[in-house]
Amino acid sequence: MKILLKTVLIPLLLTSIASLTHAEVNLDELLGKIDADISASRLSTPANNNAIDKIWHFKALAPYDQRINSRASKVGSSYVALANRSRSAKKYSKAQGYLDNAWMLSYLTPGLDASQDALDKVYKGGSKTAKTKKKAPAKKAVVKAVKKAPVKQIAKVDSKKQAAAKQAKRKKELAAAKLAEKKAKKQLAKQRRLAEEKERKLVLLRNEQQAKRQAASKLAELNVQRERAANAQLVAANTKIASFDIQQDLLDNHSSSDIRPALVPICQEILDNEASVVLHTMSKADYRWLTVRLTLCVRRLDKGYRLRHSYQQVQGDQPSISLHPGRTVSLLKQSRY
Repeated sequence: MKILLKTVLIPLLLTSIASLTHAEVNLDELLGKIDADISASRLSTPANNNAIDKIWHFKALAPYDQRINSRASKVGSSYVALANRSRSAKKYSKAQGYLDNAWMLSYLTPGLDASQDALDKVYKGGSKTAKTKKKAPAKKAVVKAVKKAPVKQIAKVDSKKQAAAKQAKRKKELAAAKLAEKKAKKQLAKQRRLAEEKERKLVLLRNEQQAKRQAASKLAELNVQRERAANAQLVAANTKIASFDIQQDLLDNHSSSDIRPALVPICQEILDNEASVVLHTMSKADYRWLTVRLTLCVRRLDKGYRLRHSYQQVQGDQPSISLHPGRTVSLLKQSRY
């Protein structure tokens, strides 16, 4: 009987360990692709092959893996920088679009609050900025007559020419030295990358055996966490504080100035009840746009409150927002794709 149990259980355990190890390697590959997209500034384009899409995909595959947070923060910081430049150029609508992306992806991005405050002072969600005053035309420079140098100053002029030639030669030598230094740095960086890649492979190889030994206990722990999360999600889905209908045409127009009056009383209810929300919309595009509007609305009433939200596709043609008790797990088990 013992021999029979070993014959059945050992292959099953080895299969589970191999599957889990393969999943971890796939996640590592996905993180590498995300890092490459961030380095190449492929944040939201091209479609279906950019950093933001891959971040959402990673979160769907591994919702408890914290390694994705630093990547999301990097993308958020890039959008904050783009928003600051657009605000300085008085392109306020474009700046708000960048900030919307940052709020949606990583609302804890450093500098996001300050950037939004600076934009709110000059931009009210669709209002035009005041026309700038035209600068007075610059006055024309007065051309002065140049006197001819006397004969006794010829030697002084030649000396200046020689000094200028020496200075030009020094600049040329300095430029050549900087170019050589730049090439050396590039070569050193290449060697460092190769060394890091080699070291990474060695680390993966050393950790492979340890990962196999820990796979069984880790799989059991994950199953316990999933069961607890499922139970919490079931309780959350059946507990509702209040529900508010939203007109579909407000979502179709995507006009922040039109929907703002409808959201203010809902935001106050959220703060009064310290609630989290489930957004019931016909599409995820409407959900993400409405999430940003709701986040900014709550933030304007209380900057210290962090809104928790989840998505559920609407049943019928009436979108709504439902309020639920706050908690520490995801409201609904939803896939990003």
